[in-house]
Amino acid sequence: MDAIVQFVRNALCTVKNFNVLGSTFLYDPNVTARYYEFPSPMDQTTPLEILISITQIYALVTVSIAGAKMISSSIKKLHLISRLVSLQVERNDAKKEKNEVVARRIVTESLLQESDAAIRHFFVGVNVFAIGISFVWLSANSYHITSTDWIGGVAALIHALTVAEIALLVLLYYMVKDARDAMRKSNDMKKFAANLSKSKGFAEVDGLTVEEFGWLSADEDDDASPLFWTNGDVSSDVAADGKMLTKAEEAVATKLAKLAKNVDPQVAESLLVKADLCRFEGLREYVYLVLNFFAFYGYAACILVYYFQNEEAQPSFMRSVLLHLPNADADWLGNAVGDFMWTVEPIVILGSPLVAQSITKDAKKKEKVA
Repeated sequence: MDAIVQFVRNALCTVKNFNVLGSTFLYDPNVTARYYEFPSPMDQTTPLEILISITQIYALVTVSIAGAKMISSSIKKLHLISRLVSLQVERNDAKKEKNEVVARRIVTESLLQESDAAIRHFFVGVNVFAIGISFVWLSANSYHITSTDWIGGVAALIHALTVAEIALLVLLYYMVKDARDAMRKSNDMKKFAANLSKSKGFAEVDGLTVEEFGWLSADEDDDASPLFWTNGDVSSDVAADGKMLTKAEEAVATKLAKLAKNVDPQVAESLLVKADLCRFEGLREYVYLVLNFFAFYGYAACILVYYFQNEEAQPSFMRSVLLHLPNADADWLGNAVGDFMWTVEPIVILGSPLVAQSITKDAKKKEKVA
């Protein structure tokens, strides 16, 4: 739903930027006045701007709530991980069997990885929340409220855009990181699957990573991952933390014992399919990166034009950033590019499941032929 609304919002903004259907009722504020008489200067609001504002208010609510939920869930998970890590450090019972030693290491590494993931989730949530709040001024701008001093005027709008741009810059960094990690994971999956297909069991567990353990046990028909903190379960009782941790280690050791005896041949085949899906996800992240970079650059031009209004006094590097365009043209082009990039992005989001489904179907066809 969010992707659909994002597409509608930015598509409407693109329609406005290029004055598509400019002679229709969409651009006539008198049509709005027939249904509701706004005070000046809100009485200049057109039906098209009303439609845009509705989608902007939707983004204000949903994006802000999503960011707040990410922050809240991250804090809860960090509290849980902190308790579990403290318990793990305090343990002094020696493990004798090989699988038990490896199980403890895997559990410990998983806790540390989830701690890093929770911290990242928190920072992403903060930036998502900031972007959501910026829609207060964006929606107000659709009603021409920013031409008054009611909520800070144009300066407040520019400050809101600046905050959103800084938040987007952080997200661009994570897009680069996610894309590289996905491509790396895809290659590692293929190598692991190739080695796995050469043996019936996986006895060499000494160097087994948390990630590889997840690959080996992902397709088993028994219960969910014993590493309950990775499943989004943050409701662990403080009194039961020690027991849950012991239970997790025992479950991991049991799985390792099973894997040492026998690994289903389909696990390797499944890993190859997942590797292809992971590679697709990496390529998709690069597409997101390109689209959002141009959106970032476009909206940044609008901010720079505001702070460097005197074209004759602009530094040479600023003229280059604005592509040597007059301020009015740079402002229009930047806004148009940003809106268009964010119109294309939800199309990619909505189309991704179809591509992933196609990759899975092709893999199944190859299995039948083989």
